[in-house]
Amino acid sequence: MRLKKGLFAVAFSLFTAAVASVSYGQSSQGDLCKKMWDNFQGMRAMTGLSAATDENFSKFSGCAKSIVADTNASNEKFATDKNYKVLNGEVLYHAGEIDKASGNKDLEEIQVQFRRLTIACRNCHKIYRSELKLVP
Repeated sequence: MRLKKGLFAVAFSLFTAAVASVSYGQSSQGDLCKKMWDNFQGMRAMTGLSAATDENFSKFSGCAKSIVADTNASNEKFATDKNYKVLNGEVLYHAGEIDKASGNKDLEEIQVQFRRLTIACRNCHKIYRSELKLVP
């Protein structure tokens, strides 16, 4: 009888652990930051250009829209404090401005807003140390 109870307890524990590890379609904060990092690097590869093509501007726009979507998802899914909301607001603003500048084909404005986006992301990672999953 003790063996049956023990096996049941182990099976239940394994089932609970498996269910807890499933995210049900929700990304963790680290996953969202990773996606934003990939888009950030996509823009970073083009920021030193002295001239840009229509394809470059569409890449800037796509990366910026993806960052905006991931930042909005982060705001909606995770409990945040006031600092985090301000930092997310900065990221939203600068990514939105990059998207607008891409539509206007203004490479200089893209570069200015990208630098400010870099600072906003760096400030967030300094405060919350996202790599260590110590985000709000």
